Amino acid sequence: MAGGTYSQQNKRLPGAYVNVKAAPQAIVAGAGIRGVVFTALSGLGWGENGVVSVTANSDFNALLGHPLTDDKLTGLRLILTNAQTAIVYNVNPGTKATAAAEPLPWTFEAKYNGTAGNDISVTVSPDTSNVSKFIVTTTYGTTLVDKQSIVKASDLQANNYMVPAIAEAAQDDDGAAMLGVLASAISVKFTGGTTVTSADTTTDLQTAIETNEFNTMVAANSSDTSALHSLFAAAAERLREQQGRKVQAVVPVAANTNSDYEGVIVVGNTLILENGTTLTQAQAAGFVAGAAAAAEPNESLTYTVIPGAADVTPRFTDDQAIEQLSEGHMIFIAQRAEAKILQDINSLHTFTPEKSRDFAKNRPLRVLDDIANTVRETWEDNFIGQVTNDATGRDLLKATLAEYLTTLMASGAIQNFVVDDITIAQGTDKDSVVVTLAVTPTDAMEKLYMEVTSR
Repeated sequence: MAGGTYSQQNKRLPGAYVNVKAAPQAIVAGAGIRGVVFTALSGLGWGENGVVSVTANSDFNALLGHPLTDDKLTGLRLILTNAQTAIVYNVNPGTKATAAAEPLPWTFEAKYNGTAGNDISVTVSPDTSNVSKFIVTTTYGTTLVDKQSIVKASDLQANNYMVPAIAEAAQDDDGAAMLGVLASAISVKFTGGTTVTSADTTTDLQTAIETNEFNTMVAANSSDTSALHSLFAAAAERLREQQGRKVQAVVPVAANTNSDYEGVIVVGNTLILENGTTLTQAQAAGFVAGAAAAAEPNESLTYTVIPGAADVTPRFTDDQAIEQLSEGHMIFIAQRAEAKILQDINSLHTFTPEKSRDFAKNRPLRVLDDIANTVRETWEDNFIGQVTNDATGRDLLKATLAEYLTTLMASGAIQNFVVDDITIAQGTDKDSVVVTLAVTPTDAMEKLYMEVTSR
Protein backbone atom coordinates (compact mmCIF):
# COMPACT_ATOMS: atom_id res chain seq x y z
CA MET A 1 0.00 0.00 0.00
CA ALA A 2 1.40 3.38 -1.00
CA GLY A 3 2.04 6.12 1.51
CA GLY A 4 4.70 8.37 2.93
CA THR A 5 5.25 12.11 2.90
CA TYR A 6 4.37 14.63 0.18
CA SER A 7 5.58 18.01 -1.09
CA GLN A 8 2.96 18.37 -3.87
CA GLN A 9 -0.47 16.88 -4.42
CA ASN A 10 0.76 14.78 -7.32
CA LYS A 11 0.58 11.20 -6.02
CA ARG A 12 -0.57 8.51 -8.43
CA LEU A 13 -1.23 5.55 -6.07
CA PRO A 14 -4.14 5.47 -3.60
CA GLY A 15 -2.79 5.83 -0.09
CA ALA A 16 -2.29 8.03 2.96
CA TYR A 17 0.39 10.71 2.53
CA VAL A 18 1.15 12.27 5.92
CA ASN A 19 3.66 15.05 6.67
CA VAL A 20 4.80 15.12 10.29
CA LYS A 21 6.21 18.51 11.32
CA ALA A 22 6.55 20.61 14.43
CA ALA A 23 3.54 22.72 15.47
CA PRO A 24 1.57 24.30 13.97
CA GLN A 25 1.83 21.80 11.14
CA ALA A 26 -0.64 18.96 10.63
CA ILE A 27 -0.26 15.70 12.49
CA VAL A 28 -2.45 12.86 13.54
CA ALA A 29 -2.82 10.39 16.46
CA GLY A 30 -4.10 6.87 16.77
CA ALA A 31 -4.16 3.35 18.15
CA GLY A 32 -2.68 1.08 15.54
CA ILE A 33 -0.99 -2.23 16.22
CA ARG A 34 1.22 -2.27 19.30
CA GLY A 35 3.69 -4.71 20.77
CA VAL A 36 5.04 -6.19 17.51
CA VAL A 37 8.79 -6.45 16.86
CA PHE A 38 10.55 -7.56 13.68
CA THR A 39 13.86 -9.35 14.11
CA ALA A 40 16.16 -11.73 12.28
CA LEU A 41 17.80 -15.00 13.33
CA SER A 42 20.33 -17.22 11.61
CA GLY A 43 22.35 -20.34 12.33
CA LEU A 44 19.63 -22.13 14.31
CA GLY A 45 19.48 -25.03 11.87
CA TRP A 46 15.71 -25.41 12.14
CA GLY A 47 12.45 -23.70 11.32
CA GLU A 48 10.71 -22.16 8.34
CA ASN A 49 13.17 -20.47 6.00
CA GLY A 50 11.56 -17.05 6.16
CA VAL A 51 9.02 -15.42 8.42
CA VAL A 52 8.00 -17.12 11.68
CA SER A 53 5.68 -15.34 14.12
CA VAL A 54 6.10 -16.20 17.80
CA THR A 55 4.78 -15.12 21.18
CA ALA A 56 6.11 -15.84 24.66
CA ASN A 57 3.86 -18.94 24.74
CA SER A 58 5.01 -20.44 21.44
CA ASP A 59 6.60 -23.89 21.12
CA PHE A 60 10.10 -22.65 20.32
CA ASN A 61 11.57 -26.15 20.02
CA ALA A 62 9.10 -26.94 17.27
CA LEU A 63 9.36 -23.57 15.50
CA LEU A 64 13.05 -22.70 15.89
CA GLY A 65 14.71 -25.84 17.21
CA HIS A 66 15.68 -24.43 20.61
CA PRO A 67 13.86 -23.56 23.83
CA LEU A 68 13.43 -19.86 24.58
CA THR A 69 15.85 -20.31 27.51
CA ASP A 70 18.66 -21.31 25.12
CA ASP A 71 21.53 -18.85 24.80
CA LYS A 72 20.97 -18.78 21.04
CA LEU A 73 17.61 -17.09 21.66
CA THR A 74 18.69 -14.62 24.34
CA GLY A 75 17.93 -11.60 22.15
CA LEU A 76 14.52 -12.97 21.23
CA ARG A 77 13.79 -13.75 24.88
CA LEU A 78 14.54 -10.13 25.80
CA ILE A 79 12.29 -8.88 23.00
CA LEU A 80 9.42 -10.98 24.32
CA THR A 81 9.87 -9.65 27.85
CA ASN A 82 7.47 -6.90 26.74
CA ALA A 83 6.48 -7.51 23.13
CA GLN A 84 3.28 -9.37 22.37
CA THR A 85 4.57 -10.80 19.09
CA ALA A 86 7.95 -11.17 17.42
CA ILE A 87 8.02 -11.50 13.65
CA VAL A 88 11.21 -13.50 13.13
CA TYR A 89 12.94 -13.66 9.78
CA ASN A 90 14.62 -17.05 10.21
CA VAL A 91 17.54 -17.52 7.85
CA ASN A 92 17.55 -21.29 7.34
CA PRO A 93 18.35 -22.38 3.79
CA GLY A 94 19.67 -25.91 3.45
CA THR A 95 18.36 -29.46 3.09
CA LYS A 96 15.95 -31.54 5.13
CA ALA A 97 17.04 -34.62 7.03
CA THR A 98 15.47 -37.92 5.96
CA ALA A 99 15.05 -41.42 7.34
CA ALA A 100 13.89 -44.89 6.24
CA ALA A 101 14.30 -48.44 7.48
CA GLU A 102 12.87 -51.83 6.61
CA PRO A 103 10.35 -53.15 7.37
CA LEU A 104 8.77 -49.77 8.14
CA PRO A 105 6.22 -48.84 5.49
CA TRP A 106 7.23 -45.16 5.42
CA THR A 107 9.97 -42.80 4.38
CA PHE A 108 10.38 -39.77 6.61
CA GLU A 109 11.44 -36.20 5.96
CA ALA A 110 12.12 -33.49 8.50
CA LYS A 111 9.58 -30.70 8.47
CA TYR A 112 12.26 -28.04 8.00
CA ASN A 113 15.75 -27.62 6.59
CA GLY A 114 18.77 -27.72 8.82
CA THR A 115 21.19 -29.74 10.88
CA ALA A 116 18.77 -29.86 13.82
CA GLY A 117 16.73 -32.32 11.76
CA ASN A 118 19.50 -34.86 12.36
CA ASP A 119 18.43 -34.94 16.03
CA ILE A 120 15.03 -36.43 15.13
CA SER A 121 14.26 -40.12 15.50
CA VAL A 122 11.08 -42.14 15.02
CA THR A 123 10.33 -45.38 16.87
CA VAL A 124 7.64 -47.86 15.83
CA SER A 125 6.64 -50.66 18.20
CA PRO A 126 3.75 -53.13 18.54
CA ASP A 127 1.09 -52.02 21.00
CA THR A 128 1.30 -54.56 23.82
CA SER A 129 -2.27 -53.74 24.90
CA ASN A 130 -3.80 -54.19 21.41
CA VAL A 131 -2.23 -56.58 18.89
CA SER A 132 -3.85 -54.79 15.94
CA LYS A 133 -2.21 -51.45 16.73
CA PHE A 134 1.24 -49.90 16.70
CA ILE A 135 2.74 -47.01 18.66
CA VAL A 136 4.77 -44.45 16.72
CA THR A 137 6.79 -41.93 18.70
CA THR A 138 8.87 -38.99 17.51
CA THR A 139 11.82 -37.82 19.58
CA TYR A 140 13.74 -34.56 19.17
CA GLY A 141 17.09 -34.91 20.88
CA THR A 142 16.08 -36.65 24.09
CA THR A 143 12.58 -35.18 24.26
CA LEU A 144 9.47 -37.10 23.27
CA VAL A 145 7.53 -34.67 21.06
CA ASP A 146 4.80 -36.80 19.52
CA LYS A 147 3.04 -40.14 20.09
CA GLN A 148 0.45 -41.73 17.78
CA SER A 149 -1.49 -44.98 17.80
CA ILE A 150 -2.04 -46.47 14.33
CA VAL A 151 -3.47 -49.55 12.65
CA LYS A 152 -2.31 -49.01 9.07
CA ALA A 153 0.34 -46.91 7.37
CA SER A 154 -2.02 -44.16 6.26
CA ASP A 155 -3.01 -43.52 9.88
CA LEU A 156 0.32 -41.91 10.65
CA GLN A 157 0.12 -38.11 10.49
CA ALA A 158 2.78 -35.46 10.11
CA ASN A 159 3.75 -33.57 13.26
CA ASN A 160 5.81 -30.47 14.10
CA TYR A 161 9.05 -32.28 13.33
CA MET A 162 8.57 -34.87 10.59
CA VAL A 163 6.45 -35.68 7.56
CA PRO A 164 5.85 -39.37 6.70
CA ALA A 165 5.20 -40.75 3.22
CA ILE A 166 4.02 -44.29 2.50
CA ALA A 167 6.78 -46.23 0.78
CA GLU A 168 6.04 -47.43 -2.72
CA ALA A 169 6.24 -51.09 -1.68
CA ALA A 170 3.59 -50.51 1.01
CA GLN A 171 1.03 -48.62 -1.01
CA ASP A 172 -0.99 -51.57 -2.31
CA ASP A 173 -1.89 -52.95 1.13
CA ASP A 174 -1.44 -49.71 3.15
CA GLY A 175 1.57 -51.19 4.88
CA ALA A 176 -0.21 -54.22 6.31
CA ALA A 177 2.46 -56.75 5.27
CA MET A 178 5.38 -54.70 6.58
CA LEU A 179 3.71 -53.87 9.86
CA GLY A 180 2.62 -57.49 10.18
CA VAL A 181 6.22 -58.71 10.55
CA LEU A 182 7.11 -56.11 13.14
CA ALA A 183 7.78 -58.12 16.28
CA SER A 184 9.73 -55.55 18.30
CA ALA A 185 10.43 -51.85 18.32
CA ILE A 186 12.39 -50.35 15.45
CA SER A 187 13.96 -46.88 15.68
CA VAL A 188 15.20 -44.86 12.76
CA LYS A 189 17.40 -41.78 13.07
CA PHE A 190 17.24 -38.90 10.62
CA THR A 191 20.37 -37.92 8.69
CA GLY A 192 21.46 -35.60 5.90
CA GLY A 193 20.04 -32.35 7.22
CA THR A 194 22.25 -29.37 6.36
CA THR A 195 22.28 -25.66 7.12
CA VAL A 196 23.67 -23.18 4.60
CA THR A 197 25.25 -20.23 6.37
CA SER A 198 26.72 -18.40 3.38
CA ALA A 199 23.50 -17.66 1.46
CA ASP A 200 22.78 -14.00 0.65
CA THR A 201 19.26 -13.40 1.95
CA THR A 202 19.31 -9.59 1.92
CA THR A 203 16.65 -9.23 -0.78
CA ASP A 204 14.28 -11.69 0.91
CA LEU A 205 14.87 -10.01 4.27
CA GLN A 206 14.04 -6.60 2.84
CA THR A 207 10.89 -8.03 1.26
CA ALA A 208 9.85 -9.42 4.65
CA ILE A 209 10.39 -6.00 6.24
CA GLU A 210 8.30 -4.33 3.53
CA THR A 211 5.41 -6.80 3.74
CA ASN A 212 4.89 -7.20 7.50
CA GLU A 213 3.36 -4.78 10.01
CA PHE A 214 5.32 -4.08 13.18
CA ASN A 215 6.32 -1.26 15.55
CA THR A 216 10.06 -1.76 15.98
CA MET A 217 12.83 -3.80 14.41
CA VAL A 218 16.06 -5.04 15.95
CA ALA A 219 18.83 -7.54 15.19
CA ALA A 220 19.02 -8.67 18.81
CA ASN A 221 20.71 -12.03 18.13
CA SER A 222 23.39 -10.61 15.84
CA SER A 223 26.84 -9.34 16.79
CA ASP A 224 27.12 -5.73 17.91
CA THR A 225 28.86 -4.82 14.65
CA SER A 226 26.65 -6.80 12.26
CA ALA A 227 25.69 -5.11 9.00
CA LEU A 228 22.06 -5.92 9.85
CA HIS A 229 21.92 -2.94 12.20
CA SER A 230 22.65 -0.48 9.40
CA LEU A 231 20.21 -2.33 7.15
CA PHE A 232 17.46 -2.00 9.77
CA ALA A 233 18.24 1.68 10.40
CA ALA A 234 18.02 2.43 6.69
CA ALA A 235 14.82 0.38 6.39
CA ALA A 236 13.18 2.33 9.22
CA GLU A 237 13.86 5.63 7.47
CA ARG A 238 12.62 4.27 4.15
CA LEU A 239 9.40 2.92 5.67
CA ARG A 240 8.73 6.17 7.54
CA GLU A 241 9.47 8.54 4.69
CA GLN A 242 8.35 6.58 1.63
CA GLN A 243 5.51 4.41 2.92
CA GLY A 244 4.17 6.37 5.88
CA ARG A 245 4.78 3.45 8.24
CA LYS A 246 6.00 4.97 11.48
CA VAL A 247 8.34 2.27 12.78
CA GLN A 248 11.60 2.52 14.70
CA ALA A 249 14.82 0.54 14.48
CA VAL A 250 16.83 -0.13 17.65
CA VAL A 251 20.58 -0.52 17.11
CA PRO A 252 23.71 -0.76 19.31
CA VAL A 253 26.10 2.19 19.33
CA ALA A 254 28.90 -0.27 18.46
CA ALA A 255 27.30 -0.72 15.03
CA ASN A 256 28.40 2.83 14.13
CA THR A 257 25.26 3.70 12.20
CA ASN A 258 25.86 7.40 13.05
CA SER A 259 22.11 7.84 13.28
CA ASP A 260 20.54 11.26 13.78
CA TYR A 261 16.93 10.39 13.08
CA GLU A 262 13.79 9.94 15.14
CA GLY A 263 13.13 6.55 13.56
CA VAL A 264 16.31 5.03 15.04
CA ILE A 265 17.04 4.39 18.73
CA VAL A 266 20.75 3.96 19.49
CA VAL A 267 21.55 1.99 22.65
CA GLY A 268 24.73 3.38 24.20
CA ASN A 269 25.70 0.71 26.76
CA THR A 270 24.51 -2.65 27.99
CA LEU A 271 23.18 -4.63 30.95
CA ILE A 272 24.62 -7.05 33.49
CA LEU A 273 22.07 -9.61 34.64
CA GLU A 274 21.54 -10.76 38.22
CA ASN A 275 23.35 -14.03 37.40
CA GLY A 276 26.44 -12.08 36.30
CA THR A 277 25.89 -12.46 32.56
CA THR A 278 26.86 -9.39 30.55
CA LEU A 279 24.56 -8.90 27.58
CA THR A 280 25.81 -7.72 24.23
CA GLN A 281 24.59 -4.28 23.19
CA ALA A 282 22.49 -5.96 20.50
CA GLN A 283 20.79 -8.16 23.09
CA ALA A 284 20.10 -5.14 25.30
CA ALA A 285 18.67 -3.41 22.22
CA GLY A 286 16.25 -6.34 22.01
CA PHE A 287 14.80 -5.41 25.39
CA VAL A 288 14.43 -1.78 24.29
CA ALA A 289 12.76 -2.80 21.03
CA GLY A 290 10.21 -4.95 22.86
CA ALA A 291 9.50 -2.26 25.45
CA ALA A 292 9.20 0.50 22.85
CA ALA A 293 6.88 -1.59 20.69
CA ALA A 294 4.58 -2.38 23.61
CA ALA A 295 4.56 1.13 25.11
CA GLU A 296 1.25 2.99 24.78
CA PRO A 297 1.17 6.54 23.35
CA ASN A 298 0.73 7.92 26.87
CA GLU A 299 3.61 5.86 28.31
CA SER A 300 7.25 6.79 28.76
CA LEU A 301 10.16 4.37 29.20
CA THR A 302 12.20 6.89 31.20
CA TYR A 303 13.43 5.19 34.38
CA THR A 304 11.85 1.89 33.35
CA VAL A 305 13.33 -0.93 35.44
CA ILE A 306 14.77 -3.82 33.43
CA PRO A 307 13.64 -7.13 35.01
CA GLY A 308 16.52 -9.44 35.91
CA ALA A 309 19.22 -6.79 35.40
CA ALA A 310 21.36 -5.66 38.34
CA ASP A 311 24.01 -3.43 36.77
CA VAL A 312 25.15 -1.75 33.55
CA THR A 313 28.39 -1.46 31.65
CA PRO A 314 29.94 0.91 31.10
CA ARG A 315 28.66 3.13 33.88
CA PHE A 316 28.66 6.82 33.00
CA THR A 317 29.32 9.82 35.21
CA ASP A 318 26.74 12.60 35.10
CA ASP A 319 28.85 14.58 32.63
CA GLN A 320 29.34 11.50 30.45
CA ALA A 321 25.62 10.71 30.60
CA ILE A 322 24.80 14.24 29.45
CA GLU A 323 27.20 13.79 26.54
CA GLN A 324 25.63 10.44 25.63
CA LEU A 325 22.13 11.94 25.65
CA SER A 326 23.26 14.94 23.61
CA GLU A 327 24.58 12.52 20.98
CA GLY A 328 21.21 10.79 20.81
CA HIS A 329 22.17 7.65 22.73
CA MET A 330 19.67 5.91 24.98
CA ILE A 331 21.63 4.59 27.95
CA PHE A 332 21.04 2.40 30.99
CA ILE A 333 21.90 3.45 34.54
CA ALA A 334 22.35 1.43 37.73
CA GLN A 335 20.57 2.48 40.90
CA ARG A 336 20.20 0.48 44.11
CA ALA A 337 20.93 -2.91 42.49
CA GLU A 338 18.55 -2.19 39.60
CA ALA A 339 19.14 -1.22 35.99
CA LYS A 340 16.95 1.42 34.37
CA ILE A 341 16.58 3.32 31.12
CA LEU A 342 17.85 6.83 31.88
CA GLN A 343 15.70 8.66 29.33
CA ASP A 344 13.31 7.51 26.61
CA ILE A 345 14.96 9.15 23.61
CA ASN A 346 15.85 8.33 20.03
CA SER A 347 18.93 9.29 18.04
CA LEU A 348 17.66 12.64 16.70
CA HIS A 349 20.00 15.33 18.04
CA THR A 350 20.10 17.90 15.25
CA PHE A 351 16.97 20.02 15.48
CA THR A 352 15.21 22.10 12.80
CA PRO A 353 12.00 24.13 12.63
CA GLU A 354 10.25 21.06 11.22
CA LYS A 355 11.79 18.62 13.72
CA SER A 356 11.94 20.22 17.12
CA ARG A 357 13.45 18.77 20.29
CA ASP A 358 10.10 17.06 20.99
CA PHE A 359 10.84 14.66 18.15
CA ALA A 360 13.84 13.30 20.05
CA LYS A 361 11.62 12.18 22.96
CA ASN A 362 9.97 8.86 22.25
CA ARG A 363 6.77 9.42 24.22
CA PRO A 364 5.67 12.48 22.18
CA LEU A 365 6.96 10.76 19.04
CA ARG A 366 4.91 7.65 19.83
CA VAL A 367 1.81 9.85 19.94
CA LEU A 368 2.61 11.39 16.56
CA ASP A 369 3.57 8.03 15.07
CA ASP A 370 0.48 6.37 16.46
CA ILE A 371 -1.66 9.10 14.92
CA ALA A 372 -0.01 8.70 11.54
CA ASN A 373 -0.26 4.90 11.62
CA THR A 374 -3.87 4.88 12.79
CA VAL A 375 -5.00 7.45 10.23
CA ARG A 376 -3.22 5.50 7.50
CA GLU A 377 -4.81 2.21 8.56
CA THR A 378 -8.27 3.78 8.98
CA TRP A 379 -7.98 5.45 5.60
CA GLU A 380 -6.91 2.23 3.91
CA ASP A 381 -9.52 0.02 5.61
CA ASN A 382 -12.57 2.28 5.67
CA PHE A 383 -12.30 5.17 3.22
CA ILE A 384 -10.28 4.36 0.10
CA GLY A 385 -12.73 3.44 -2.65
CA GLN A 386 -15.65 3.28 -0.18
CA VAL A 387 -16.61 6.85 0.72
CA THR A 388 -17.61 9.57 -1.74
CA ASN A 389 -15.36 12.62 -1.74
CA ASP A 390 -18.06 15.19 -1.04
CA ALA A 391 -18.93 17.32 1.97
CA THR A 392 -20.74 14.42 3.66
CA GLY A 393 -17.85 12.01 3.13
CA ARG A 394 -15.30 14.52 4.39
CA ASP A 395 -17.44 15.24 7.45
CA LEU A 396 -17.48 11.50 8.15
CA LEU A 397 -13.67 11.43 8.00
CA LYS A 398 -13.47 14.46 10.30
CA ALA A 399 -15.85 12.89 12.80
CA THR A 400 -13.82 9.67 12.77
CA LEU A 401 -10.59 11.55 13.47
CA ALA A 402 -12.20 13.74 16.12
CA GLU A 403 -13.57 10.73 17.99
CA TYR A 404 -10.17 9.10 17.99
CA LEU A 405 -8.31 12.21 19.09
CA THR A 406 -10.81 12.78 21.87
CA THR A 407 -9.99 9.28 23.10
CA LEU A 408 -6.29 10.11 23.00
CA MET A 409 -6.88 13.26 25.01
CA ALA A 410 -8.87 11.31 27.59
CA SER A 411 -5.90 8.94 28.00
CA GLY A 412 -3.53 11.86 28.54
CA ALA A 413 -1.56 11.32 25.32
CA ILE A 414 -2.50 14.77 23.94
CA GLN A 415 -3.99 17.88 25.47
CA ASN A 416 -6.17 20.88 24.56
CA PHE A 417 -7.68 19.22 21.50
CA VAL A 418 -10.87 20.71 20.00
CA VAL A 419 -12.69 19.61 16.88
CA ASP A 420 -11.80 22.87 15.13
CA ASP A 421 -8.17 21.70 15.18
CA ILE A 422 -9.16 19.49 12.23
CA THR A 423 -9.91 20.88 8.78
CA ILE A 424 -10.64 18.65 5.80
CA ALA A 425 -10.96 19.83 2.22
CA GLN A 426 -10.99 18.38 -1.27
CA GLY A 427 -7.56 18.27 -2.82
CA THR A 428 -6.44 19.27 -6.28
CA ASP A 429 -7.96 16.12 -7.78
CA LYS A 430 -11.50 14.88 -7.29
CA ASP A 431 -10.24 11.75 -5.52
CA SER A 432 -7.89 13.49 -3.06
CA VAL A 433 -8.50 14.84 0.43
CA VAL A 434 -6.35 17.29 2.38
CA VAL A 435 -6.37 16.99 6.17
CA THR A 436 -4.87 19.71 8.36
CA LEU A 437 -4.60 18.76 11.99
CA ALA A 438 -2.79 20.21 15.01
CA VAL A 439 -2.19 18.25 18.20
CA THR A 440 -0.23 18.87 21.38
CA PRO A 441 1.40 15.67 22.68
CA THR A 442 2.08 15.41 26.38
CA ASP A 443 5.22 14.09 28.04
CA ALA A 444 5.99 12.42 31.34
CA MET A 445 7.44 14.16 34.39
CA GLU A 446 11.22 13.79 34.29
CA LYS A 447 12.81 16.72 36.12
CA LEU A 448 11.99 17.92 39.64
CA TYR A 449 13.07 21.39 40.72
CA MET A 450 12.29 21.91 44.40
CA GLU A 451 13.10 24.41 47.06
CA VAL A 452 12.93 23.32 50.68
CA THR A 453 12.83 26.02 53.34
CA SER A 454 13.66 25.22 56.93
CA ARG A 455 11.50 27.03 59.52
